[in-house]
Amino acid sequence: MEHCSYMLRGRHLLTMVCCALFVVNFTPLIGAQDNDSAYVEAESLVIAVHDNVTHDSQAYTQGLEFYQGRLFESTGIYGDSTLREVNLSTGEIIRSIILAEDEFGEGLTFVDDQIIQLTWKNGVAYRYDVETLEVVANYSFSGEGWGLAYDGNQLIMSDGTDVLQFRNATTFELEATINVTLNNESLSKLNELEMFDGLLLANVYQTDEIVGIDLSSGIVVLHIDASGLKTEGGEVLNGIAYDASTQSLWITGKYWSKMYNVSFTLPQVNTDLAPVDVPEQKEVVIIDPLYSNAILTSMMILLVALWAMKLKDGGVNPPPGGDPNE
Repeated sequence: MEHCSYMLRGRHLLTMVCCALFVVNFTPLIGAQDNDSAYVEAESLVIAVHDNVTHDSQAYTQGLEFYQGRLFESTGIYGDSTLREVNLSTGEIIRSIILAEDEFGEGLTFVDDQIIQLTWKNGVAYRYDVETLEVVANYSFSGEGWGLAYDGNQLIMSDGTDVLQFRNATTFELEATINVTLNNESLSKLNELEMFDGLLLANVYQTDEIVGIDLSSGIVVLHIDASGLKTEGGEVLNGIAYDASTQSLWITGKYWSKMYNVSFTLPQVNTDLAPVDVPEQKEVVIIDPLYSNAILTSMMILLVALWAMKLKDGGVNPPPGGDPNE
């Protein structure tokens, strides 16, 4: 009976050691798999140009928006910031107002039949009547104002960081925020914003990139290369506007002399390249270092536990009859 009790105690100890090894070594791996499953790689697209129209090359474009087929634009630069209605076909200014000399115009959007325009560092947003361009309200906010869009429920505002702000469309009060990531990395400098096909499009300042953001998660799901469109004398890409009346998407940039009607498409693959023969290679099974280290550690601890059990018993199991010297 003593021998049986000893064996049961040994097996119980061994079972506990094995369970502890599993928890210690493999729980971090399970957590790592969960984190990897949340990773979403953005789809890479390019611009396809369908048409172009004249754009004011003196306009430092900060915001671009259509309202019932009519084009409105916000421009920046201290002493020269404006809110204007523009003839899409000719690029001519139909009417405009000039902001105060110490105000730098930024993004704009429409809420029903009213325009909301941001300023950069003044911490003020203006609400205008669309027909008269008269200010009907103004709002204060903290930080910088960059881009602005409206999703039919809330205003979405960028401030140059990786954070998007959700604001009340009536009071402009901050209601929520979300961080934006591209391929699991924070993405800042989100500039002009536009809702399109259920996603928030954003220019990435000082780049030729446009991203499509899932607003429920902040994850960039589309990464669009808009390079090659800048006109002579133009600066960075900035300005995205969707015309629901014609279902057309338009983009431009600061001081660009053209505005482009575009769509997004997959990049073309060069099929003219001669095929290259690749020698057949044997399949190699690669074990993740995390798993191999965990297995090695488990084996070492298990061997130590067994060795300790053997030392405790003097190196042998007690005989069935008890002490042989009795």
